[in-house]
Amino acid sequence: MKKNHLRYTSDLPRRLYTFFLGYDGPGAPSFSKFARSIGATLSDLERFRDKSEFERAYQECSEIRRDYLIDNGLVKRFDSSFTKFLLTSEYGMGDKDTDVDKEIQVTLEVIGDET
Repeated sequence: MKKNHLRYTSDLPRRLYTFFLGYDGPGAPSFSKFARSIGATLSDLERFRDKSEFERAYQECSEIRRDYLIDNGLVKRFDSSFTKFLLTSEYGMGDKDTDVDKEIQVTLEVIGDET
């Protein structure tokens, strides 16, 4: 069986970045959606990450996706619990050593003129 791999081209980092930046489709932008839009697979995108320019675009798009999820969770367009789950699982927020639901106590002391 012959493997059909997409070949890397110098315009792929720009195409990836503009896909994420201008995304207006259903749900959130994803690397899987981008791959399908160019006739590639996620494996192809992973292979391209050894190119420094593509890796920079990939990291920036990861941050764009993170912001997109947070913004849509805050305005309640996305379910906030599911958004939290995605952020925790995809971006390592709230890993095993950190309990993101842990209670926190704050004590405030006001210092000033007592007149």
